[in-house]
Amino acid sequence: MKYLVMETHPAYAVLLDEEGRFLKAANLGYQVGDRVEEVVELNVHKPKAYPWAKAVTGLCAAAACCCLAFFGYYQPNYTPYGTLRIQINPDVELTLSRTERVLALEGRNQAGARLVEDYDYQGKTLEETAMDLMERAVEMGYLESGDTVSITVESGDGAWKTREETETLQTLQEAYGDWACIRLSRDDLPEPSPSAPAVTATPTPVPTPAASAPAATPGPVSTPVLTPPPAPTPAPKPTQNATPKPTPTPTPTPTPVPTAVPEDDDDDDWDDDLDDSGDDDGDDDTDD
Repeated sequence: MKYLVMETHPAYAVLLDEEGRFLKAANLGYQVGDRVEEVVELNVHKPKAYPWAKAVTGLCAAAACCCLAFFGYYQPNYTPYGTLRIQINPDVELTLSRTERVLALEGRNQAGARLVEDYDYQGKTLEETAMDLMERAVEMGYLESGDTVSITVESGDGAWKTREETETLQTLQEAYGDWACIRLSRDDLPEPSPSAPAVTATPTPVPTPAASAPAATPGPVSTPVLTPPPAPTPAPKPTQNATPKPTPTPTPTPTPVPTAVPEDDDDDDWDDDLDDSGDDDGDDDTDD
């Protein structure tokens, strides 16, 4: 067998054989590009193989396959992801997977229970089940011309919910849009409070236009003279009624009482003598 020298090192060289395999051989003065036939192959250490390594490797591979099968196929197809409700007079609810596979079908009222009775939904998609239920409703007399069909989709994924609403509405409108009213039911919108009275708008009366007067003949246009408004006259301030102050009455000065001057004792004796004389004369006259 011939070999082609690919790399050279001080102790060994890398060779390529005719079968396309690389091997290490002792460098016997080789140069890159030489073709040789007889080489001294170097022994390469090979890791020891354990008997249980293959079993562990197989188990890991099997576990990876199971995870791939569960998350890649089972979970999207067999895990509930949302619900779709169809309300005619029968009220039915479909439990759906992420891939629109019908996982459960339930009648929410008596008419809905009769509508889904003996219906096999296993392995069917949302579109197939919805169309079958509409046909059964027409055959059983639940859906007539002019009736209304309400569709409600519930899911934690807003984008998925919007997509399913749009696709289901479009599918049913194409099949029954000319015969029935297909609409979305917005149950998540807030309803008005029953306690609050409805406010009725009172129409505003429209004034009746008066009879138009004959148009006046336009005269010469005069420039209006602006007269300044008179200055406001200040209001007189109210005069306060002054209360007259009382005039003080002068207090009369008391008149001094004259003091009696004592008389002399001689005069008193004289008066006493007169009185005594008088008395004596009187007594004499009386006796007479």
